[in-house]
Amino acid sequence: MHAVPNHAELEQAFEKSFEKDPTSYSWGFFAYDDAPGGVGGGSGNFSWFDSKQELVSFLAKFPLLAHSADTLDSERFVKAKNFLSSVRSDNFDQKAVDELNKINSGVEQIQWYGQLDDLLSGETEFAKGMRKFFSESSEKLAKSRIPEFAEFLRNWGH
Repeated sequence: MHAVPNHAELEQAFEKSFEKDPTSYSWGFFAYDDAPGGVGGGSGNFSWFDSKQELVSFLAKFPLLAHSADTLDSERFVKAKNFLSSVRSDNFDQKAVDELNKINSGVEQIQWYGQLDDLLSGETEFAKGMRKFFSESSEKLAKSRIPEFAEFLRNWGH
């Protein structure tokens, strides 16, 4: 049986990941609450980590990112935990994210994962959208704008 992390531990770990400066941390993800809007769904945040391995370890420890002690679906938790026990940094890819999102449907969704560089110059809809929110243009950002963009990402969703 998998031990369920307590809500306070989850909140503390998330706060730590939100506060990291994305220019200093190489991997991150953006996840949003996948509950109906009337009960807090839709809001999301970026989390940042020193490495892809640290990101995968975080997800393995907290497979239901938005769970609380009051609403934990233990069957879903076990399913997500079992799935993530087979995921390592070298096989954590979009297919793994899609499977985790399928398991966590109605709870939490990872909309993006990758490196800061992916957001600075990537051609995905998400990367272009974030640049457009930041600068009113989806074009690649100049190096001089990176610190400001990193701070923008750090505060996104709060």
